[in-house]
Amino acid sequence: MFHACFTDAEQWGPLIEMHDLTEESIQLSHRQLINRCALCDFAGVLQQHPEQVIACLGLALCLLRDKKEATSTRILIRLCDVAPVLSISHIKSHVINQFVSVRGTVVRVSPIKPLVTQCNFICGKCGRINLRVFPDGKYNPPIRCIHGCRSKVLPDRSTVKAIDFQTIKLQEIDHEEHPGRVPRMIEVELHEDLVDSCIPGNVVTIGGFVKSVNAQVHSGKFGKQSQNNSLHILYLFANNVAHSNEKCEKDADFNNEDLQEISRVYNVGNVFERLVASMCPQIYRNELVKAGLLLALCGGTQNTHNSFNVRANSHVLLVGDPGLGKSQLLRASANIAPRSVYVGGNTATATGLTVSMSKDSSGGYALEAGALVLADEGVCCIDEFDKMGTDTQALLEAMEQQSISIAKAGIACNLNARASVVAAANPIGGHYDSSKLVHENLNMKAALLSRFDLVFILLDRPDEERDRLLSSHIMNTHASVPRGRKQLENTMEIDGSATLLERLILHGQVLRNYIPVRTIRKLITYSKRYLRPQLTREAAIELQAYYLELRGNSEFSLNGVSITVRQLESLVRLAQARARIELSNEVTVQHARDVIEIMACCLRDTDVSEGSVPSAVGLSLPKKIKFYAARLEQVAKREGKNVFSLDELMEIAKSARLEIGNFHDFLDVLNEHCIVLKKGPKRYQLQASSIR
Repeated sequence: MFHACFTDAEQWGPLIEMHDLTEESIQLSHRQLINRCALCDFAGVLQQHPEQVIACLGLALCLLRDKKEATSTRILIRLCDVAPVLSISHIKSHVINQFVSVRGTVVRVSPIKPLVTQCNFICGKCGRINLRVFPDGKYNPPIRCIHGCRSKVLPDRSTVKAIDFQTIKLQEIDHEEHPGRVPRMIEVELHEDLVDSCIPGNVVTIGGFVKSVNAQVHSGKFGKQSQNNSLHILYLFANNVAHSNEKCEKDADFNNEDLQEISRVYNVGNVFERLVASMCPQIYRNELVKAGLLLALCGGTQNTHNSFNVRANSHVLLVGDPGLGKSQLLRASANIAPRSVYVGGNTATATGLTVSMSKDSSGGYALEAGALVLADEGVCCIDEFDKMGTDTQALLEAMEQQSISIAKAGIACNLNARASVVAAANPIGGHYDSSKLVHENLNMKAALLSRFDLVFILLDRPDEERDRLLSSHIMNTHASVPRGRKQLENTMEIDGSATLLERLILHGQVLRNYIPVRTIRKLITYSKRYLRPQLTREAAIELQAYYLELRGNSEFSLNGVSITVRQLESLVRLAQARARIELSNEVTVQHARDVIEIMACCLRDTDVSEGSVPSAVGLSLPKKIKFYAARLEQVAKREGKNVFSLDELMEIAKSARLEIGNFHDFLDVLNEHCIVLKKGPKRYQLQASSIR
C-alpha cells in the first residue's frame, strides 16, 4: 500500500523529486506527507505507531529506487516540520511509543560510541551459526545453541554490525512556560547520521519516539534484581534534529499577528524612547542606563567580510551603591531578551559559567554547558558580580573572543559563547568611593573591566527634588488607582536639538501605555534576525571625531584604562544596535550622537579627574590621610612620577578640597605613616605609589 502511494507520480512526485534516492537518509516534511497521503487516518497511525510507519516509508522508497538502479543500501526517513512542538514538561507516560516534537537547549553531549545492532554466534559443538539482532541497543546474546545440541555459543566478532551512538540532554527553555521553577530535562538518543549534529548551547527542535528504559538498567546495573524494578525513565529516540536558525523555525516564529503588532508599534513613532520608558518602568530616572541595556540586548552587526571575526555583542556593567535597582534592571533585561540566562555571582563558579566535564554511567566523560554557552546568541545576566572573586577571570576569553576553549579528560574543543554579558556589582565596603577608579572599588582586574563597552556608576546622592519625584513615583506605582499620564499627542513638540536624555525623560513622563514585554521581545528578535545595519559616511565621521577627541585628551581614561581602538569598536557596535532598534539598515548621524551621549555619560561618571572628585569636608583625620594618599597615588600614576614638591602637594590637597589647618603638620603625619618621605628641601617621595 505504501509502495503504491509512493509510485503515484501525481501525489508524490514533487515531494520525492527534490531528493536524491541514493542518499542514506532523506528528510520529508511531516505537513506535506500528511496532506498528500490518501490513506485513511494516516496522521493518527503515524503518531501512534511511528516506528512501523517510518520503516514502511523507507521500504517503499527503497522499492521505488530499485526500479531505477539496483542497490542494497537502506533509506532512513527523517521527518521535519512536525507540529505541534511540545514542551518537555508534557513528555509523560501517556505519550510512550508516540511520535512527538520538542524544543529545548542542549546542555550535555556525550562522546560518540559504537552501538552493536547484530552479531553472529557460533555453536562450539555443532558449528552452526545463530544470527541475533539487538533492537534498541539492548545486548541480549543467546545462552545455548538453538539447533538442538544446547551447547554454549561464542560471538563471531568479525560479523558484528554497529552504528554510531550518542546521547544528549535537552533542557526546556525556561521563559516559555512556568518561569521560576527548575527547568525540566530529557535524555535524547542520536543514531547514525544524527550524531554530532549539535553541541552544548544549541537550541534545537527534535522529533522522535518516546521510549522508556528500566531505571536500574539506565544507571548501569544489569543484575536479576534490576529486572524486577518497575520504575522506568523516559527518553527520546531521535528521528530528526533541526537547529533554531533553520528556515522552518524562522517561519514559525512570526505569524501575521506578530508582524501587525510590530508594525503598529513603529507607526506611532519614537520607538527607541518608548521602548526605554517601557523597560522596567518601576525604576525611576535611570534612562541612559536602560538605554544602554536595550542596546546591549539588540547587539551590533557581525562582520563577515573579513577573514577575522570581531565580536558584535556589547557588554554592560552596573556598579553602585546597594538599593538602587541594579538587580531589577538585570531581571528586566533577562525577561525581555529572546534568549537569556540569569545567574548569581555568589553561587556561580568558573565551570558553571563556562563548560564542565562530568562522568556518565558508562564511565566516559561528557561536556556540560555553563551559563555563557547556554546564553549563546543571547544575554547572560550576572548579579553580584563582585562576589565571584577569581572566577571572573574565566570570562576573559568568552567576552572578547565569543568562544570558550576547554581541554580536559582527553577532550579538547571550542564552544560558541556569543552572548552579551550584563553584570551588576556592589563596591567594596558597600559604598562607592568616587576618589578611586572603578576597578579599585570592585577589586577587579583592569583586563576584565576593559571588556565592558559601557560601565554605569549608580550613586545614592542626596537630592531634594529627585528624592521627591522618586518617592512620588513609588507611591503611584503602589497606588490602587495609578496616576494619570498625558499621551504625547504631537511628537514634534520635542525640539530637534534636544539631547537623548531630555527625549527619554519627556517620553517617560508622558507615556501612558507601556509596550508589553512580549512585544519588546518580538521586536528585538525581528531586528536581530532580519537587519544588518551598516555605518553611513556621516555617522562614521561623527564616531571617529569623538574617538579622536578622547584620544587627544591625555588625562581622559575609561575606568583607569587608556582609550584604545576597543572603545571605537564599542561605539560602532552600539550605533548599529541603535539603528537596529529603528528597523533601519543604515546608521545615521542621529544614531551616532545618541550613542556618543551614552558613552560620554559612562566616561563622566567613571572619571576621577580633579573636577569630579567630591569634597572631603567633614572627614576625620584618619579618613583624610587615606583620602589624600589615594588621590596622591592617582596623580603619580597619571604623571608617571613619585617625587613631588611642597607646592605640588599643597595644590593636590587644594584640588581635593581637603580641610587642613596646618599643612606642614599634616605632612609630618604622612611621614609617620610611611606615605611620603622627605628627599630634600621641599621635595617629598610617595612611598605607597606603584610607580617604579
